[in-house]
Parts: sequence; C-alpha cells; structure tokens
Amino acid sequence: MEKITKIEEISKDLNTLSIEIGVSKGRGNIIICKVNSPYFREEILNFLSKQYTYEKIEVKEGEGNALIKRLRQKKVSEKDALIWIMPENLSIDIEGALNNYRELFYEYPIPSIIFCNDLFLTDLIIRAPDFWRYRGNFYLFEEPKGEAMYLASESLPISISFKDKKDLMRRKRINEHLLTIAKDKKQKVGLLLENSEIYYIFGNFKNMIEICEKSLRISKEIGDITGESACYRNLGAAYQSLGDFKKAIVFHENSLKINKEIGDIAGESKCYTNLGAAYSNLGDFKKAIEFHENSLKIDKDIGDIAGESKCYMGLGNAYANLGDFNKAVVFYENSLKIFKEIGDIAGESKCYTNLGNTYYNLGDFKKAIEFYENSLKI
Repeated sequence: MEKITKIEEISKDLNTLSIEIGVSKGRGNIIICKVNSPYFREEILNFLSKQYTYEKIEVKEGEGNALIKRLRQKKVSEKDALIWIMPENLSIDIEGALNNYRELFYEYPIPSIIFCNDLFLTDLIIRAPDFWRYRGNFYLFEEPKGEAMYLASESLPISISFKDKKDLMRRKRINEHLLTIAKDKKQKVGLLLENSEIYYIFGNFKNMIEICEKSLRISKEIGDITGESACYRNLGAAYQSLGDFKKAIVFHENSLKINKEIGDIAGESKCYTNLGAAYSNLGDFKKAIEFHENSLKIDKDIGDIAGESKCYMGLGNAYANLGDFNKAVVFYENSLKIFKEIGDIAGESKCYTNLGNTYYNLGDFKKAIEFYENSLKI
C-alpha cells in the first residue's frame, strides 16, 4: 500500500502559503501558522526551505523587547522571509510588543511567518486583538494522527468536562491558585495532572511534560504509586503527541508495571492500548496487534465497551497498514457499532473515515464515498 506523508496531506494549504510568501517578497506581511507539534513544524519548514531561504528566530518568554529590536535593525536580512517561532505561552511583554509595534512587521521589507501553538493562538486572539486584526492570512496546520491514512483514538482520554477553551483557561487559573495554597501533596498531584490534561487539549506538550515531571517527583516523594502511574501515562501521551514514540513507550511501560503491581486492570488495559498505538506509529504493526488484543481481552472481561471500541479501531488500523483490508473492515465496523451505542460521535466520525479509506484501498469507490459523506455530516 502506498503511504501518504503528513506533508502531502496538507499540500493544498502549504502550496497556498508558499504562493503567499512569493507574492510578499520585498515587502512586509504577517502570516500566522498554528502548528502544535514541533516535529511537524520542522517538516513544514523543510518543505518551505526547498523554495525559499529564511531566517529562523526562536522567541522566548520575556523577549518582547528583543523582538522589537530585531525588526528595527537597519541591516535587512538577505533571506526571503523571517520565521518567528513563538514560545508555548503568550507572555505580557510579547503581547505588548505585538499589539503596540505591529506596524514594524509591515515596515520590515520581507514577510514574517509566525508559528505558534493552540494555547498561544487563543491568548493572542483574546489579549492582542489589534495584532490579530492587523495580520495577513492565517493557516491552521493539523498534524495527521496515528498512521498516515487511518485515524486513531486519543492516547490520553480526557477526564475533565468543559464548555469551551475559555472555560479551560479559567479552570487552569483556578488550579494554579489552588496549588499556591494547597498543603496536601496528594491534592497537588491531582491539580498538576488536571492541568496537564488542559495542556494536552491545547497541544502545549512542553508545559505538559514539565508539570507531569513535577507531579511525578511529588508522587514518588509521598509514595503515591497511583499518582506515579498517572504521571507516566500522561508523559507517554505527551511524547507520543510530539512524535517521540520510543520515549512514549518507556513511560507507558512504567505505567503498565505499576498497574500490574497494584491490580488496576482497567489502567493496565489503557497502557496496552497506548503501547499498541505507539508501536503502530513506529511501523511495528504485529506488536501493535499483540498489545491491542491484550487490551481487548481485559475490556471485554470488565465490560468497558468504550475501551473495547478503541481496541477495535487500533486493530483495524494495524491490519489496514499491513494490507489486510477485509480484516480491517470487520474491526472498524465493530468499533463503529459501539461508538453509535454510546453516543460518541467523534469516534463514529473517525470510523466512517477509516472505513472510507479502507474501501478506497479495496477499490470499492462508491462505498468509500458513502462513508466519507457520513463522516462529513458529523
């Protein structure tokens, strides 16, 4: 089966971005690109480097003045564009620089392409509205999840409920305040883990790793092995999202070891699912099948139908990537049936997409279109 690379999947938007850079040659412009994964961002930059030269500037929190100073330099870069890599968070100094000195980007005679993550972008729109309105085009680059053509379940099931991203930010600030006054260390572990989930939702994996490591240190200090296992699980999810699957496997295995020791079979099953997804991303589909089957057996025993559905999806992805499309269809249909029963429309949509891809590979294009249309409706 011919694989589609991540870059090829977003080629239309990349070509539009490339054209805009070309049109902007010799004049200022502000182009904003939202990319959560640093690895995926580098793939995009590698694509652009084949057509344009650029100066890459990594901006750190507290460097708002340095940003202004760079744009005011009399010596103009000989490159085709300035690439600004923004930090994980929009600090007050950078907010002020963008809002109050936005015209400098247009006065500088080559275009500026600003790369940021979801959390930075959300804050930018809310806290620096003048800069946001002043910008040129905006590109939303979503990294394809899992193996190239097949959609997988999230590696970190979210345990918190929320209305929207503004609600999440409010919850994060409350947790941060509680952390300053909490005396119970186990409570601190819980608050840190909840904030790590919020960072996961925003795609802020660097900060997620930082607070998970802090939570892990506290868990070890107080002998909270349940918390320790959760920290390993979240660290595995963060590294998996960053594309560092080997490191993710180490953390998932650490979590698995603890869950086995304490007899948490539900947690054990989740570890098997995550290990299956990680090995699938590494291209070791036979090992992925082994882990998904281990997870499926447990989920059936304990009656976790949501987990069962994710196992079927993982097995479908593995068999599809091995070229056994008929077997993949069976697993996707099993997964779809459960997602419909439990009302998980996001999971249902992924199943339709995966079934569409599989029937496409089987040459049944009419059926493929039917499933794609079902996914589009959702």
